[in-house]
Amino acid sequence: MKAIIFKNWFGYAAMITLLCGIIYIVGQQGFRASADDPQYQMAQDAANAINKGADPKSLISTATSPAEIAETLSPYLIIYDRSGNMAAGSAVLNGKPLKLPQGVLDYIRKHGADHATWQPQPGVRQAMVGLNTAGKGYVVIAGRSLGKIEERIELLGEQVAFGWAMALLGMLVVVTLQQVVATKWNLK
Repeated sequence: MKAIIFKNWFGYAAMITLLCGIIYIVGQQGFRASADDPQYQMAQDAANAINKGADPKSLISTATSPAEIAETLSPYLIIYDRSGNMAAGSAVLNGKPLKLPQGVLDYIRKHGADHATWQPQPGVRQAMVGLNTAGKGYVVIAGRSLGKIEERIELLGEQVAFGWAMALLGMLVVVTLQQVVATKWNLK
């Protein structure tokens, strides 16, 4: 009887596992994609201002110290010139200006935009969006920490795992009861 129960339960377990996997992937990708939303707005606003003639330095607040990205959740803006040097910026890492790889800046110049996760050192993961300015030679980068997003993704994983385990257990109970009833009533 145990072999019949397992055989009947296994197909349901496979479907439950597949569905829970899909739920996790869709949720995780939704969280990660939404992590870029503020940066798109910041980068687009800055690129538009530069395209209209604004000085990049005028777009960065000098009222506060640059944000230390290893310690803050605050979004930030960095503007690089044609040579890949920071023309203006509101963020630092370990007290030093952020230096993105030249290949990243070249890619943004060639394709107009990019978004990526950047981990300049262990424990410092950033969601970054970059836009090229139209004919001005600047690349605008907006970023922020992925800390809270990653916490939400971890919680999602725990919730999906709990739901998966409960669904498997519940389906095992249903299949077992079906088999017991079928055996008792000789309904095979």
